[in-house]
Amino acid sequence: MIFVSLLIHEAGHLIAAKAMGMKVRSCTIMPYGGELVIPGRHTSGRKQRVYLALGGPAATVVVLLIALAITFPGDEVVIRIQLFLLALNLIPILPLDGGQAVTAILETKGHESSTKTAMLVHSMAVLIVAVSVLIFFLPLTFPYIVLALFLLIQNIMAFRFRKYESAFINLKLKELTK
Repeated sequence: MIFVSLLIHEAGHLIAAKAMGMKVRSCTIMPYGGELVIPGRHTSGRKQRVYLALGGPAATVVVLLIALAITFPGDEVVIRIQLFLLALNLIPILPLDGGQAVTAILETKGHESSTKTAMLVHSMAVLIVAVSVLIFFLPLTFPYIVLALFLLIQNIMAFRFRKYESAFINLKLKELTK
C-alpha cells in the first residue's frame, strides 16, 4: 500500500509538471519516496514550481478523501498511510514538497540562490534538532531517525553544491534571454 501511495503521489507531480509545460526526463520511486528529473526546473517560474511541489500532496489528498468516503478492506491502513505521507511531505524543509513550495514562494527576483541557501540552513537546523530529540525515544523512533538523517545528508550535499547550481541556473537564464 505504501508503494502504491508513493506511485500516486509522484503521479500527482507528473500531472502538475505536464500541466505547467515542464518536460519530465525520469521519475524514480524508492522506498523513502520519489524523485523527478526535470531539465530546466530551476529556471521555471515560481508559480510553476509551487504547483509542481503541491501536485504530489494534492494527489495524496484525493486518495485520502476516497479512502474516507468509501469503505473497503484495509481502508484504515490506507487512511493512515495517506495522512503520514501528507504530513511528512508538507513539512517546510528541503527536499520535501513543503520546502520546495516555501522556497519558490519566498524567492525574490535576483535573490533565488540566497533564498535556497537560507532554506537549506533552516532545513539542516530543523533536522539536527529532530534527530537530537528522537534519539531520546529510541528504539521506537529509529525509522524516523534514519529518515531525518537521510534528509539531513541530502541537505548537506545540496548546500555544498549550491554555488555550482546557482552558476548553472544563471547560465541557463542567460541562454533563455538571448
